[in-house]
Amino acid sequence: MHRLLIASLLLLCTAPAIAARLIAAPIDGLADQPLRMTVDGLLPTQPVQLRLSMRDSRGVEWNSQANFRADMTGSVDTANAGAEAGSYAGVDAMGLFWSMQPENGRGKPSPLPMVATADGLLHEPARFHLQAFVDGKLIGEQTLLRRINSPQVRAEPLRLKGVVGNLYYPAGALDDGRTHPVVITLGGAEGGISTANYYAAWLASHGFVAVAVAYYRMPGLPSDLVRVPIDPIGRTVDWLRTQPFAGRVGVMGGSWGGIVAMAAAAHDPRLQAVVSWVGSPAPFRGFRRDVPPSDFRAVDLPALSFKGRDLPFLPYLEGINWNQPGAHAAALERATLPIERINGPLLLVAGGDDQLGASGEMAAVAMRRLQRRSTAQPNDAVLYYSDAGHLITQMYQPTTFRHDTGPYIPVGGTPAGYARADRESGPAVLAFLRKALSKERD
Repeated sequence: MHRLLIASLLLLCTAPAIAARLIAAPIDGLADQPLRMTVDGLLPTQPVQLRLSMRDSRGVEWNSQANFRADMTGSVDTANAGAEAGSYAGVDAMGLFWSMQPENGRGKPSPLPMVATADGLLHEPARFHLQAFVDGKLIGEQTLLRRINSPQVRAEPLRLKGVVGNLYYPAGALDDGRTHPVVITLGGAEGGISTANYYAAWLASHGFVAVAVAYYRMPGLPSDLVRVPIDPIGRTVDWLRTQPFAGRVGVMGGSWGGIVAMAAAAHDPRLQAVVSWVGSPAPFRGFRRDVPPSDFRAVDLPALSFKGRDLPFLPYLEGINWNQPGAHAAALERATLPIERINGPLLLVAGGDDQLGASGEMAAVAMRRLQRRSTAQPNDAVLYYSDAGHLITQMYQPTTFRHDTGPYIPVGGTPAGYARADRESGPAVLAFLRKALSKERD
């Protein structure tokens, strides 16, 4: 009898949990929002494996997997259960997302599928597939839709002379009789308007009106990053000041767009909040797209201009840390933008291992410069991520190849470092902009 009882207990402990079920919520949500992934109905301490997969915009399959053990209630929740083995280890609610690897070979640095809708302004949702296995047997699966922009976001071309741009807004925001915070968005050295569109769609998904503005590499704009006028940003502000829906206006840019954002706000007091993602307070040299290696060594000319005047720029000096004292200090002083004149707070998102734009050290330069403000801005801040490089994003997505951009444009960063920066920076930027732009227009 005792042998039969012991055998029955052993069978119970090793058998698959028939009542086990996989629960993911939300199954349709924004890609910058955390997802809850749980399995319940397991036996206490029973092992379970979760697998996640997706296809990037090139059709490459990405996968991750992690092994967990149920708690004494028979449940696993990725928010508090440590992965014992797999693509990542330890407790990380969204570890399955950032630890994904391409099925074969190298992967894109930021592989979240960014497929444009028919109008070219918004994005189709990305699809992920989540599965749960007990003893190698599938016990549940779920297709997850992760949206770059909310379904409530609307977008249309901005028909404004001298400006190449697009307007993004939550449905009804333009005619609801209220004023809304507005953010002008700017992309990086890749040029065009795709990155600015992405930023604007993201902000509109969180209640802002946003205007994506191109500054080069579009019809009617310079083809090279040489003496590129920042004046279109001021023209956009001119137009916004005539619109009844527009409240306070801020500006946000990534990489070179962060530099342009600071330059514009330093020269236009109507811009009352600035976010620079991995940008520098001192512009680097310009470059020509057809002069290899198309980086800061390419030409010894200014990148930006304002009202026909060249803006100063840093000379190219190999191996210089601009945040340290030395003979280069005079050149830094000449090139640094007058960001202390910005009529509102400045937030810098910086990577401590940024090997392309040195955003970590340049953020320190910026904060020293801001000490010259005639009126202190208590909300000036730096979001510093020591193990992140130059490609911090706002979305949960694989970071395992974020650093791998080839030998000529190193960006730095580690997968875990980028995962933290991606997770924390987006909510902090949204909170900063809400606070800075919450008042009525002055």
